[in-house]
Amino acid sequence: MKIKFNSFDVACIVSELKSKVQDLRVINVYDINNKSYIIKFGQEVKSMLYIESGSRIHLTAFEWPKQMIPSPFSAKCRKVMRNKRLTSVSQIGCDRIVDLKFGSEEFSSHLIIELYDKGNICLCNDQYMITAILRTREDEKEDIRYAVGHFYPFEVCQTLTSPNMEIMNSNTSDIKPNTQLKRWLNFMFPYSIPLIEHCLRENGMNANEKINESSVLDNLSQIQKSMEVAHCKFSSLPLTLKSGFIFFKKVKSSATDSVMDEFHPIVFDQCTSMESKEFPSYNDAIDVFFYEQETQKIEIKSVQKEKNVMKKLENIKTDHENRIKVLKNVQEDSANKAYLIEVNLECVEEAINTIQNLVANRLSWEEIDELVQEGKESNHQAALAIRKINLHNNKMTMSLKDPFEEEVVAVDVDIDLAMGAYSNAKQYFDQVKQSAVKEEKTIQSSAVALKNAEKKTQATIKDINIVASIKKARKMLWFEKFLWFISSEGYIIIGGRDATQNEILVKKYLKKNDSYVHADIHGATSIIVKNKSSDPLPPKTMMEAGCFALCQSSAWNNKIVTSAYWVHAEQVSKTAPTGEYLTTGSFMIRGKKNYLPPAQHILGFSVLFKIDDESVEERRKVSQEPSFHNNDKVEIKIEAKLETDVPEEADLELEQSDPDSDANENTLINKGDEDVLEELFDKYNLHISAVPEPEIEQSEFTEFVGTAHNPSYKKKQEPKKPSHGKNVSEPKKCDNRPKRGQKGKKKRMEKYEDQSDDEREAMMALLGSAGNKKGKGKTGSSNSKLKYRATSTAKNVVAGYKGEVEKVKLSEADRVLQTLTKDLKEEEDEIIEVEKEANEPDNTDKENVAKTMGTEDVQPKVQPSKPAPTLEIDLSDNEDEPIDILDSLVRNPLPSDTILFGIPFVAPYNSMSSCKYRVKLTPGATKKGKACKTILDMFTRDKNALLQEKNVFKSLKDVDMTVNIPGKVKISAPNLHGHGKK
Repeated sequence: MKIKFNSFDVACIVSELKSKVQDLRVINVYDINNKSYIIKFGQEVKSMLYIESGSRIHLTAFEWPKQMIPSPFSAKCRKVMRNKRLTSVSQIGCDRIVDLKFGSEEFSSHLIIELYDKGNICLCNDQYMITAILRTREDEKEDIRYAVGHFYPFEVCQTLTSPNMEIMNSNTSDIKPNTQLKRWLNFMFPYSIPLIEHCLRENGMNANEKINESSVLDNLSQIQKSMEVAHCKFSSLPLTLKSGFIFFKKVKSSATDSVMDEFHPIVFDQCTSMESKEFPSYNDAIDVFFYEQETQKIEIKSVQKEKNVMKKLENIKTDHENRIKVLKNVQEDSANKAYLIEVNLECVEEAINTIQNLVANRLSWEEIDELVQEGKESNHQAALAIRKINLHNNKMTMSLKDPFEEEVVAVDVDIDLAMGAYSNAKQYFDQVKQSAVKEEKTIQSSAVALKNAEKKTQATIKDINIVASIKKARKMLWFEKFLWFISSEGYIIIGGRDATQNEILVKKYLKKNDSYVHADIHGATSIIVKNKSSDPLPPKTMMEAGCFALCQSSAWNNKIVTSAYWVHAEQVSKTAPTGEYLTTGSFMIRGKKNYLPPAQHILGFSVLFKIDDESVEERRKVSQEPSFHNNDKVEIKIEAKLETDVPEEADLELEQSDPDSDANENTLINKGDEDVLEELFDKYNLHISAVPEPEIEQSEFTEFVGTAHNPSYKKKQEPKKPSHGKNVSEPKKCDNRPKRGQKGKKKRMEKYEDQSDDEREAMMALLGSAGNKKGKGKTGSSNSKLKYRATSTAKNVVAGYKGEVEKVKLSEADRVLQTLTKDLKEEEDEIIEVEKEANEPDNTDKENVAKTMGTEDVQPKVQPSKPAPTLEIDLSDNEDEPIDILDSLVRNPLPSDTILFGIPFVAPYNSMSSCKYRVKLTPGATKKGKACKTILDMFTRDKNALLQEKNVFKSLKDVDMTVNIPGKVKISAPNLHGHGKK
């Protein structure tokens, strides 16, 4: 398997690097290990140059594990190279040495990478004097030292020379036995062995032939022609190279039957029979080849770790089994010894008494031993049984056997001289009992310990499988370099991190239909709400943007409650008044500021999951999750409930009738308006109905209520109410549907039963919504006519409404329908209503509402919230390129989705209702890093978390998680420290 670059590989990769990274500026230098480093380049496009001493150099698209603390060599490179441009990339001669030049003239520095032998990396100044070196060494043959303070020796580098007869003739006498032709030629002309073999085979020669002096001289002219072709290709091919190849070798023992074996810039003649894969560039082929190699190494390490973990578990099991076995042996041994003492009771008692008498007579220990020995010589039974006397511990050892059995081996039993024979037997029986108790406890504890060990082992194996050291580096979305979030209605909101980014935002990204949001506090960041359509932005999104602007300002740390305002894009200017100037990040706001209501300092933290295109298409087919751009068929009910002085039971139903009918004067919408609406309803497949409901006191408004179309509703005929004193045409029978969301409605009624209508109207004005003022009557649907409900004295009020209704345009009606569709899909228990006042409020009322909203004046028409249009976002830095990415960023992934990566984001908490994982952040005392670790641990321990979701959480970087958190926080979440535990 090929593991190193040859000279031809170096020539090809140098040519490719010139076109890709030359003139880019160095951002940083990172350590991978003691031999490998990554240089990060950045301008408009970020590039990562991977350098491995003695092996390879290429651009990489993967995220390699970096060292937390830079090595001294890496620190020196950072100090010298950072913020300098890469001005040239060159190969020294035809050797495997690459020279990277940073900066220009006397301020330049050179990084020389040696890709042969053990390799080396030298950092030199503009005069090529070494200022830092990876590996100090000496060349004894050439008497050259590679060290700091010495000049780099270019004289020993191989140079590109054209092949000639003289060089070959001079080296024929030095041919060693069993030398292959291609290797002998590569020694003289280092074009690389694969290229030399390719040229020889094209010329009809065997490159693997074992040569000698005579065979070379016979074919010298043919060899020279082949080398001339190799020289030409070595000089020209790297300049025209447009692809790269990886070649596979068949292996029967492998699971895939083929493994990567070599990589080459072209298909050499000797590789035509091998399976190959083509890549758009040679750099891509090299990157994938070495990535697969490193991945295989990691997999082998993972398997080895898994084996070690399983072996550790087996050792724990064996240890517990041995403990139990020892306790059982102790029980058997103690019981046997107690039995032997009982059957040899007289002998044991006599021996104890004899020794006690001898000790009582103050005989020395030596004399006692002599007396016992004399007793053995006289065949005394007790003396024969004594094996050893240990008076130091007041014990003796007796050899006892069962007298009732033949051919039984005697057992040594320790006897305590301070106790009698029965007491010694009892002591052994007590040991049996104690050992039995220990055995029982050990078995119980072993079961628990083994269970915990197995659980820990399984978790460790999961972690081994989850943790991957090398991952495909994802491209950053264009808005991720700013403060950003996606609103609940699908609009992208971005803000500057500093004054420079504020300047970039306004000059580059603030377009005609966008809105500019700013907190009403000094030094706050500039927030832009991106709008790809000409429709006004919905109030809900604007309030979320205002909350975000407030939380990302100094108000977060100082806990200042204030408000934010928004203006149109054309109101933001960089032109200062006469005699003044604007600093970087400062702008002039001309015209009216639209103030938003004060917002609380409440943010949320969640993760967006990027799914692949197949999962997006599958979601679109099955429609299991609503996307940001969803247009469902809905049923619209338009009702008019007008306040009168007539009692509640005096109700009148108004119906569309002939022009000559008296009731025609009371209709709110004329014939032309109705035709427009009917076209809309046909276009969106909508149904129009009005339901007779009890009158609500002190309410004069036109109500638009949207309910999702559900074909499972039961049909019911709507009863007709008698009118009082008016001729009204009888309404047609229609299919009634029972009310939806009865449970949620009951809860809302209980929650707001003490709220007056004035309070409710003020709150709806603050929220920019008309609210939900449904009556308590039954709800139905009509398939053809629009019916209105009014009291007998409503003619004057109706006349006032006619002028307002005539101003309704088709685009506004479309927007209302889309709004209702969006909100009903997101919150099934809520019904969004658009309210219009029956009579214009006087100036006093306008001033009061203006104070509440924080605006200079009040628009007569309340802007309904609506779904965002399809927002197309670029993966690169250009936000105008049409690439739709929002559908692939989901907040609640399905088990069938394939998750590519995750993007942590911080947004107002009320915009995260659809997120599967979320926590609430408020100003507190916890540092951002610690808070993110706690949040990540909570997400990972969630018992509902899928395996691929846990993989995403494991791969999230601390920098990406903390970058948008405004400061120290307090985390709030249900079951925060015991999440997922039973």
